[in-house]
Amino acid sequence: MKKLLSCLLLAALVLGCGAPEKKTTEAAPQEREDENGLAFAALSVINMREDPNYAAELGTQALMGTPLKVHYHDNDYWVNVETPDGYKAWVNEMAIVPIDQARLDEWKAAKRVIVTNYYTFFLKAPRPDADHVSDGVWGDIVEFVGTNGKYTEVKLPTGQKAFVPTADVMDFRAWVKSRKAVVSPADPQPDIEMARALVIETAKTFVGVPYLWAGTSIKGVDCSGFAKTVYFLNGYMLRRNASQQYKTGEPVDVSKGLDNLLPADLVFFGREATEDKPEKITHVAIYIGSGKIIHSSQVVRINSLIEGQPDYYSRKPIRACRIITNQDCGKGVESIAKSGVYFNE
Repeated sequence: MKKLLSCLLLAALVLGCGAPEKKTTEAAPQEREDENGLAFAALSVINMREDPNYAAELGTQALMGTPLKVHYHDNDYWVNVETPDGYKAWVNEMAIVPIDQARLDEWKAAKRVIVTNYYTFFLKAPRPDADHVSDGVWGDIVEFVGTNGKYTEVKLPTGQKAFVPTADVMDFRAWVKSRKAVVSPADPQPDIEMARALVIETAKTFVGVPYLWAGTSIKGVDCSGFAKTVYFLNGYMLRRNASQQYKTGEPVDVSKGLDNLLPADLVFFGREATEDKPEKITHVAIYIGSGKIIHSSQVVRINSLIEGQPDYYSRKPIRACRIITNQDCGKGVESIAKSGVYFNE
């Protein structure tokens, strides 16, 4: 009997160590805004969780240099922050750098560079064998210090100086101005066809990137994170989730088929409304034309919506929206240039 009790006690201890009690928040972060500060995302990609616990569900990600709002610090190195698209979640202290409004304004006015390669490294010295300071991914934004041609000296959000291959970055203001996918119907000669083509070109560079729940970076993307990231890299800021994205831009009717769709439109899938249950959007893809979509489903891939095709995707589209030409006009889509997130003017 003693031996049996000892085994049971040991098993209980093992289970207790292997499954720690999940930490919960006493009050919703929205109700405890006792910080109301600001911060920068400090790592190449920061993972934002639904609860202040490493075992908690991943909610979203933010790229290095993203300005964040700080809502609550639980004094146990978990901080509740909010992304520019309004998503609130938890990060550890080392994932962010607290700042004040003066520092944010200074950063918005400063000369910055954006990472334009899939992946790079910030180095301690301007040579390829130098020690690493941090990794960097497509879309990270850091302050410019100087250049010697092959390497650009930068200042990371942490204040650390580092060097990055000049070929892997571009002046941020110049990059924003070069986003030809951001077109307005008010332009004298808007090249909308080119804009659609640029979005699709970017989307195709993600083919093979693994699906990651809540991912919004080249390291991994979920379906709405894929759409959001592709459009961000083309100068647009979208809402975070598919259930939000379908309410933005210009609605496109897909109730009778695909004829109304244009390349780069967002196509949504889910549960159609019934007498007993409301409509529920659960998936989003980017339409690329000829009945095909590109989306993150297990992996970023291309599928056909036409039955009988070898790559047929059997889910039926129930909603669609058009992003291009619908920015900065109260439809839930903003351009990076005019959002106020990255520039003072």
